[in-house]
Amino acid sequence: MNPKYILVSKPEAPLKGTFVYGMVFQHKDLVQGYVKVHGGGWYRKDDEARTITLYGSSGDYGPARLSFLNRIPSELRGYRFYYSPGPDLPGNLLPLDDVEWF
Repeated sequence: MNPKYILVSKPEAPLKGTFVYGMVFQHKDLVQGYVKVHGGGWYRKDDEARTITLYGSSGDYGPARLSFLNRIPSELRGYRFYYSPGPDLPGNLLPLDDVEWF
């Protein structure tokens, strides 16, 4: 199992993306119900530093369209999110000012 994430939106809110993550074999294992997937990738979560680095691309859904990073689970509040093109490259801090925590 691997740390993977996807960004999804529901039909009733097609422009509001939700961050879904977990330890799975395939990105499609993260999909629940009828949703539109806006790509995904891999993540590295550092609980000590309270950071999450997003990188890579989903083999099932392609690269993440980060403009759909609008809703994040509340258990990740206080974490800083970064995006990096690869796991060994430095990441860029993602702005979370307008994110909804649920």
